[in-house]
Amino acid sequence: MAVGKAEKAAYNDEIKDIKRELDSLKKSMNEAISKKKKFPNIAGYYNLELVSREMDAIDCFLKMNDLSVEMLGIKNNTFLENARKEFFKVLQQLEEIVGPDVDRTLRENDEYLEKINRLNPAQILSFIQRMHRILDSLKKKFGQESKWKWLFVDLQARAAVITKNITSFSDVAKIRDPRAAFFNERRELMQLCKESLTEAARQFRTKYEMAGKARDDLTRSIHFLAALRKIHVLFGEDTEATKLKNIIDAAKMTLEAEDKAKDKNQKTKDREKEQVR
Repeated sequence: MAVGKAEKAAYNDEIKDIKRELDSLKKSMNEAISKKKKFPNIAGYYNLELVSREMDAIDCFLKMNDLSVEMLGIKNNTFLENARKEFFKVLQQLEEIVGPDVDRTLRENDEYLEKINRLNPAQILSFIQRMHRILDSLKKKFGQESKWKWLFVDLQARAAVITKNITSFSDVAKIRDPRAAFFNERRELMQLCKESLTEAARQFRTKYEMAGKARDDLTRSIHFLAALRKIHVLFGEDTEATKLKNIIDAAKMTLEAEDKAKDKNQKTKDREKEQVR
C-alpha cells in the first residue's frame, strides 16, 4: 500500500527531534575522537564515551525505524543499516580496550582492564548488558530472513569475546564474600560471559550445519567452547568442564573424519588422472 503525503509529513515531523539528537551525538563523538588523539594515556575512557554515544545513536536509529513501522507500515532499511554500522563501531571501540582474542588466558584480562580501572564492576556490567540488549534488538528488527543472518553470528561471537575479556575472573575467584562490594555484579557479569560464549558456540555450530559445513565455523565453535571450559575449570565446576570436553572431542572427531574423507577423495581423483594419462 502506498504511503500518502500526509502520513509522510506526520512521520517526518515525529522524527525531527530524534534527528536533532543524532546531530548532537555526532558532534559529541567527533569531540571524543579528537580528545582521544590528544590524550592517548586515557584513550580507554574516551573509547567508552564513544561506545556510550554510539549506543545512544543506535537507539535513535531503531526508534525512527519503529516509528516508520508504526506510522507508515514499512521498515526503514536505511535506519536499520545505520544502526548495524554503529554497532560495528561499538565492537571496535571495546575491542581496542580489552582485545579481540577468545583463546588468551583468563589471567591476562587484568592487564587489559588496567586501562579502565576507574570503572567499577557495576558500570562495566551495565555497559556489557546494554551491548547485548542492542545486539538482540538488531537481530529481531532485521529478522530471520535478513541477508545479514549469518553476519549476526560473527557479531554475537565478537560480543561474547568482549564479555569474556572484560571480566576479571581473578576478582571473582578472590572475592567470595557475598557482602563484599559489587559481589553480585561480578557474578552476574561472569554468568553473562558464560551464556554469551555458549550462544556463540551454538550459533557457529548451527551455521556449520546449515550453511555449507565450512570447517572454520566448526573450528570457531570449538574455540568458544574451549574458552568456556577454561572458566568452568578455574572455578572447579568439574561436571560442566567434563561435559564440554566431550562435546569438544566429538566436534574434533567430526573435523578429523571430514579431513580423512577429503584426503581419500583427493587420492581417488589423483589416481583417475594418472589412469587417463
